[in-house]
Amino acid sequence: MDGSQSPIFIVGAPRSGTTLLATLLASHSQISCGPETHFFPYLEADYAHLPAVLGDVNWPRRATEFVGAIAVEDHPVADLFDVTSQAIYRYLAARKPSLQALLESLTEPHKVALGKRRWAEKTPNHILHLATLRRLYPTAKVVRIVRDPRDVALSMAAKLPWTSTKPLHSAYLIERWYRQGKGFFERDRQSYTLQYETLVAQPTETLQQLCRFLQAPFEPAMLNTKAAAQHTAPAHETWKNQVAQRLDASRCLAWQRQAPNASLQAISTVCQEMIEDFNYRPLDSAFTPIFAHHTSERFVRDRGQDIDQLLAHNHLLVPCDPLKLPSGDRVVYCDVPICGDNYRKSLRRWLQFCLTLVGLRLKGVTIHFSDFGPGSEAEKNGFGNLAAHLLKRLGSPVELLAMIGQSSSRQ
Repeated sequence: MDGSQSPIFIVGAPRSGTTLLATLLASHSQISCGPETHFFPYLEADYAHLPAVLGDVNWPRRATEFVGAIAVEDHPVADLFDVTSQAIYRYLAARKPSLQALLESLTEPHKVALGKRRWAEKTPNHILHLATLRRLYPTAKVVRIVRDPRDVALSMAAKLPWTSTKPLHSAYLIERWYRQGKGFFERDRQSYTLQYETLVAQPTETLQQLCRFLQAPFEPAMLNTKAAAQHTAPAHETWKNQVAQRLDASRCLAWQRQAPNASLQAISTVCQEMIEDFNYRPLDSAFTPIFAHHTSERFVRDRGQDIDQLLAHNHLLVPCDPLKLPSGDRVVYCDVPICGDNYRKSLRRWLQFCLTLVGLRLKGVTIHFSDFGPGSEAEKNGFGNLAAHLLKRLGSPVELLAMIGQSSSRQ
């Protein structure tokens, strides 16, 4: 496929400017972009049923039902795209069975209805599914937007109804999403990263550079987002209303207008790697670190009070690569990073998990684990259970609050 016609995928942390960027691109005369599809996590969650969907002798009956069932906060994505089930069926009936056809049964009719030539798709958490995305779309352009994580965490806590009101809790999600996508954007030649702060301060120059990467002509009309916002920001997502307004550089680095406090210092420590990578202003802190691995969203949600209590006692869970810890240090596994029905993916993660645990034991790093609880990711498949059993054999249980006052070798 000609690079100027390749699909465009926009990813990044929530509240980092993904909707703004999608709306700017959707304001281009030749590029369409609809609401979030959450297509790739939906694929993984329903992986076991995909063979039946793609192998249906009555194609595309099951495929039409599959696409119609994709929903975000109880809102069917097809409705948000204003694409009927009949239109999905007609599109799929003209295509051979494929995963790409499922996604494109939403994006292509939407593109055609708007009279555009090329489609873009924006779902922030697709940054967790970049390997699958690239396998299905080898020529696609993947664009990541980043923003100072302190602004992101503060905005998530203030704006998003589905996340914690504590900015520090959001920082663990920001850190994990950034770390999972970092290697891809360092290696992949069809990927591009821009900073929110540069976009709103120098929109014309930033969009010109982005358009060169996308092999699309820059259009000054891209800066007028009012019309396109109706497609990228559904009415029920009220926290996205600002994308229809003029770009406002005063929203940048809002955290700096607050007095330094423990929460901002903690966010800076949790997201230190990202802050260093993009030359954001660091904040010094003197927390006693408790090095942790896989601070999952479930763990942070369920153990948020413990995280807050640690902070009140000047201790902080700090995400780390456990294999980089020195001999004599210790790491707390907060969850088991193996879930879903994708056999190959789970097997690969399980093998990597086992090798890491063995490597830590040989290196002399003490392994602890927190109580996973019945709702943990480890309960979701057989490999998760195996990994949890191995962790419990090689490590020892620990109560997070019992670690207050215990020092780590790296401070």
